[in-house]
Amino acid sequence: MKNFLTIPEEILLLSVGENGGVIPQDKNFEVVLAASILMDLAINNRLDSDTENMILVSNTPTNNTVLDEALEMIFSNKERKEPSYWISQLAVRSREFMEFITASLILKKVLKVENEKLLWFFSKRKYPLINDKEIKEVKLRVREIVFSNDIPDLRDIVIISLLHYGQLLSIVFTDTEINKYKSRIEKIAMMDLIGQAISKSLKLFVTTTFSSVTKSILGVKTPEEKLSLLVKDMKEKFRIADDKDLPSWLRKGTEQYQKTLDFVKKTGHTDIYYHRRKDQYFVQMHTYSMHIFGSGA
Repeated sequence: MKNFLTIPEEILLLSVGENGGVIPQDKNFEVVLAASILMDLAINNRLDSDTENMILVSNTPTNNTVLDEALEMIFSNKERKEPSYWISQLAVRSREFMEFITASLILKKVLKVENEKLLWFFSKRKYPLINDKEIKEVKLRVREIVFSNDIPDLRDIVIISLLHYGQLLSIVFTDTEINKYKSRIEKIAMMDLIGQAISKSLKLFVTTTFSSVTKSILGVKTPEEKLSLLVKDMKEKFRIADDKDLPSWLRKGTEQYQKTLDFVKKTGHTDIYYHRRKDQYFVQMHTYSMHIFGSGA
């Protein structure tokens, strides 16, 4: 059976509550989402990895916008890069990818927008019947796997591995449950032979201490200074050492950087992101409605 949802879609679903969800603000979520894209491409035989580099296997489109955007980015780069590099590059675009993923979940009738809240279509938190198979919501499924001695399938191993190495277990389990089932979770995470290099790279990001733009901009007067702090924060957050690896909207000297500066001058905000396909800037207001339908310029 072709998978009804992608791994990035299931990772994002973990953030959606019973009464309307918001885009998660955990500092690790963006890098976990980026790693989940690589994982999905790996288990679908588009990518592989050794201890140092991502290995290109096939650039055959997946017919999924997010996965194909990532595939195009990776195959268009002539140099072989390690998994951490691609986690970084994809994480920079995570807010843009969240829009695509959420829109896909709405089209698949898993989620709906009601009164500016993101809600589940199904009260029992299960997906529709596909080929006579009922698919449980990811949070319920992951919990059942951890609490039992059942052998998980590859996709669930990957998801548990992402949560474990990305330090996001708390969005699925209580602290008591994490302590009680720590050994079981670690054993499942270690089963992820395909994505071990990706998982190890993910650990590099979650141990980083991120700076806070919100605090840093206090007392900063000019848009140029504000944008400079945003760039600094993005470089630290996603472990970008070389300015050439920044996206054009954050890279000084590019035409797009000037447009970014103009947007900062116009709005006064630095918690922003650029949507390449829409060619628009959005102010991140930390709610689902503003994230998806925020004002562009």
